[in-house]
Amino acid sequence: MDEMTAEDALRLADELTGQALKETEARCSVLAQFIDDCDRARARTLAWSQAVRELRALHDYRAGLLRRRDLIRQALDCVGESPARERLTPPPDRPVPRIRQQVQIQVQARRQRS
Repeated sequence: MDEMTAEDALRLADELTGQALKETEARCSVLAQFIDDCDRARARTLAWSQAVRELRALHDYRAGLLRRRDLIRQALDCVGESPARERLTPPPDRPVPRIRQQVQIQVQARRQRS
């Protein structure tokens, strides 16, 4: 079995999310049409209430899918980008910072006074 690369996995995730979005939007369209038909007929029945609840839930689900798809696409944009592979140079040797020297001097002065 071939190993899936990160890019392949992201592309598959993008396709699956796109498919889920299409299916969700199709169901939303059907529910919206049903709700509209009921409203025109002034028939707010139990089926109408259930359709409204399902439509609200599908809108939330759709919003989550859109956020997920946006993140997947951002990740796809970053695939292949990596930080430079140059070796880092060690920091230059510096003397002990002046603050530490002052603290050390103060401690020595206190010891001499005691």
